[in-house]
Amino acid sequence: MKPQRKSSAVKLIGISFFASVCICAIVIFVANDVFSLVPCEREETVIVPEHAGTDEISSLLAEKGLIRFPIAYRLYAKFRSFGENYLSGEFQLNASMSYDELRMALSPKKGSRAQTKITIPEGLTTDEIIELFVSAGIGTKEGFVNAINHGGDFGYDFISEIPENEGRTYRLDGYLFPDTYFFYVDSTETEVISKLLAAFNRKFDEELRAAAKEKGYTVDEILRIASIVEREAYYRSDMPAVASVFLNRLKSKRFSRMESDATVKYIKTLSGDTSAPTAEDIDTLNHPYNTYKIKGLPPGAICSPGYDAIFSAVYPAETDYFYFVSAKDKSTVFSRTYAEHLRAVASLR
Repeated sequence: MKPQRKSSAVKLIGISFFASVCICAIVIFVANDVFSLVPCEREETVIVPEHAGTDEISSLLAEKGLIRFPIAYRLYAKFRSFGENYLSGEFQLNASMSYDELRMALSPKKGSRAQTKITIPEGLTTDEIIELFVSAGIGTKEGFVNAINHGGDFGYDFISEIPENEGRTYRLDGYLFPDTYFFYVDSTETEVISKLLAAFNRKFDEELRAAAKEKGYTVDEILRIASIVEREAYYRSDMPAVASVFLNRLKSKRFSRMESDATVKYIKTLSGDTSAPTAEDIDTLNHPYNTYKIKGLPPGAICSPGYDAIFSAVYPAETDYFYFVSAKDKSTVFSRTYAEHLRAVASLR
């Protein structure tokens, strides 16, 4: 054999060997993914939306690190005739599960607990949140009120530290975190509240709590401020400045009252009156939540604030504003003095 031909043959053999090694490695990696040959004990929470098919399921599983090769999952699902019928809801899945085990965990089963999706918008009162669940067939109003007011601390320090303020509407006002959840339709009221508090604990994390404490505020005080910010600011971008107005007033010797219309509207809502607050309401409603009458913070949060309002209460904008008014487009106009505020109100009218 000529040296040139011999060299070409050696190269061809080398390339073939390298290709074979690569193919074998790919087969091993994919086989490990399909059959979970190397177990990994790690759990992930996967939320499957309604009407999700194999393509979406494979992407969700890959995002959570439960599978490595979504294309392989799709091909395997087609080979095994998995079909497109998956359960929707929230699932705890283990990284050691094979493709077949993952499919079984997400498949409709006889006698399986039905789940329903509940979305709690930012700014709802505790009563409105209770009504959401009751209207969805989960629990009773009496059961929720009992769990909220007498359910213990649920294992959280921030619950045990809630002050027993006279006139507070519900003990957990402000703590029922607004978000989208999946619940079993036969969930107990305590299970529901536990899930909402777990979400609150994740969002209002230790870093935020430490920042609030450093500024001299408790978790409950921040929630009371944030709840007012949530109801006063229509746009998220206005929340830091709105928060600064109320915090400036709380710190100032010139202003002993927060003077929030949202707290007056909350008082009216408690009695079933959904109309806008009037000047007469502000003057005549002698109530612990009327921040035109009381000094400092109301005894509890007036709604369940979202993350942006909470963050704004902990990290407000640095301003010298003491007044604001809402424009017709629902943006907020801020003022430093009462004279400026009156001019702003007049211009908007």
